[in-house]
Amino acid sequence: MQIPKTVRIYTRLLDHGHECGRLWTLLRALDFQGSGWVVFDYAEIANLMGVSVRTVQRWVRQGLERGWFRGRRWMDDQVELYLSGIGAVKNTLGVDSLGAIADVELHHLGRSEAKALCTALEAQYRQKQAYWAARKAKKGRAKQLVLDPEKMATCEEVSRVKSLVVVSEPFTIPGCSIAGLANATEWSQSTIKRRLSNRWRCDRNLDILQKKRVATELDDPGLLFELRESGQSFLVTENGLGHKRVLKMLTDSGRSKVLSLGCNIYSTGHELLSCRNTRRRVKAIAHFNKAQVCH
Repeated sequence: MQIPKTVRIYTRLLDHGHECGRLWTLLRALDFQGSGWVVFDYAEIANLMGVSVRTVQRWVRQGLERGWFRGRRWMDDQVELYLSGIGAVKNTLGVDSLGAIADVELHHLGRSEAKALCTALEAQYRQKQAYWAARKAKKGRAKQLVLDPEKMATCEEVSRVKSLVVVSEPFTIPGCSIAGLANATEWSQSTIKRRLSNRWRCDRNLDILQKKRVATELDDPGLLFELRESGQSFLVTENGLGHKRVLKMLTDSGRSKVLSLGCNIYSTGHELLSCRNTRRRVKAIAHFNKAQVCH
């Protein structure tokens, strides 16, 4: 069996489908001809995914029940599976989009690795969308006031302290907040925080995320006094609209200042693929199925 160097993942499908999604993703990579039929040996797949043969057999049965696979045939000691298409899987899962698309190495299909990677790529994907939406809303030279999140994540020139980027008020700062990511997906905020936490990733020997917290300086002596008197490094308050904000006091060049901490900016660990034709085709299938149901 020829082992692929990379596998193409669709974060909303892979994370939503759990084990069946991991197996479907691997088998799609093994289908070099794109025929939809894949012939394999259970033991070889089990070895690639680091699980038992019975586990792979259970995933195949579940995949047939849940719509990941459309048919199965036996060929001596091997099995041949007919894989469902991307659009069919998306409709079966009931997700709103494919999410982020990227080619990653095979070892990322491990259980913890897949969950962590899907969340990180989804954050980068939403962050990228926010950037282009912010630029589109600006006209002329105002577009230059929108900071590129990928450059901000790796830029050290404007960083006052480690992993913190302080920017001036006029700049538009696109990014991906925990709440925004939770609204765009079916993950809870606690799940997203856990998967994006480097401590959680270190405990599972996963790659560390390169990220920086964006902060804006506030000219408010009252807040500065409140922070000093509290004796704490952080202070959670509400603004006039009732939105919570996290305040931090920072001493720079002998002067104390109050910072309002914003969203995290994540550097791109993997190249995100647009795959416009795939997205359009899947979207067209979804509209067609919806029209069929209405009729």
